[in-house]
Amino acid sequence: MSRLQCRGCGRALVTCFCDRITVLPTRTRILLLQHPREHRVAIGTARMAQLALPNSRLRVGLDFADDPAVLAALAQSLSTYVLFPGAGASPVERLPRDQDLTLVVLDGTWWQARKLLKLNPAIAALPRVAFLPHRPSAYVIRREPASFCVSTIEALAAVLKVLEPEGERFDRLLDPFYAMVARQRWFQSEIRASRHHFTRRPRVSPQTALAARLTADWPRLVCVHGEANAWPRHHPAREEAETVHWVAHRPATAETFEAVMAPRRVLADATPEHVELSRERLRAGCSRKEWHDAWTGFARPDDILVMWGTYYRDLAAADGLPLSVPSVNLRDEVSRLLRRRFGTVEAGMASLGATPRPLAVPGRGGRRLAALVGALESLRANA
Repeated sequence: MSRLQCRGCGRALVTCFCDRITVLPTRTRILLLQHPREHRVAIGTARMAQLALPNSRLRVGLDFADDPAVLAALAQSLSTYVLFPGAGASPVERLPRDQDLTLVVLDGTWWQARKLLKLNPAIAALPRVAFLPHRPSAYVIRREPASFCVSTIEALAAVLKVLEPEGERFDRLLDPFYAMVARQRWFQSEIRASRHHFTRRPRVSPQTALAARLTADWPRLVCVHGEANAWPRHHPAREEAETVHWVAHRPATAETFEAVMAPRRVLADATPEHVELSRERLRAGCSRKEWHDAWTGFARPDDILVMWGTYYRDLAAADGLPLSVPSVNLRDEVSRLLRRRFGTVEAGMASLGATPRPLAVPGRGGRRLAALVGALESLRANA
């Protein structure tokens, strides 16, 4: 039987890292050129970097002479640099701050990266930049050729901290990377090592294991859901989506949070109907700062966010909402248990035989939060 794969990262759901990804908009344009052999490496980091950086593109190949994305970058050669160490490379700290930059990043082993540079003279002719890592690479599941070598996503995190405003936020770029490394190390120490032992261990079902994990983390779990002012994808007047309703519930204490934010952009015609809040209620909402301040008063440093999918969490993060790093994507957890994909949280709740938790929260956001809490409580009850 084939394993279910995540439509985002392309990995098996059991090793998916999408729930740890935070969308981080950048002024810097990132062009990732990946060697075809690296594209087949399951523990590569370029794909997770691309998913987190909306102003990035990932191209796979050897010769990029006719690649439109590369040609467009080269057309802006005065503001395009290639991240590659060596003689003649300038420290990244010397790059100009008064213009938008394009950074070309070669992804692969050092041998593969040098090969890409050799096969693409137009890329090799670009001015080079480099950086000095402040700590050894955490990529301990893969051998690096020297102590100063780091993974692609670690390199991007270090460089963007220098190039971008509020650079410290790019520490979150490494969240899925750390989760992947921890998962692989657990696999190496627990799964592979156990193959050489002959002691039979009691079999624990995935549902019981999940219930035990939820029970252990119960005081820290916070269910969150958002609703957006979003335009149809192909609408001629389409604007970027923004969060207009943010709701949360802490099952352990029955605390509930709700904030309605006044749209900063033009209100899409269908938004009031979709979010089930009137235009007047939306336009009378609070400011982004008031939302952030209220959330800071509700959230705790050790919270674990529980969500159905990652879209609204990432949208809230893009709006600047300070969110805790640990999270549980309940849609993926239920998909693993029931071996099928789910769209809405209501469908997942029904398949679990769960009932919504009554909450005094209006709109579709309140209804879906109630379904999310009901699904979570149902899963925990199997401990």
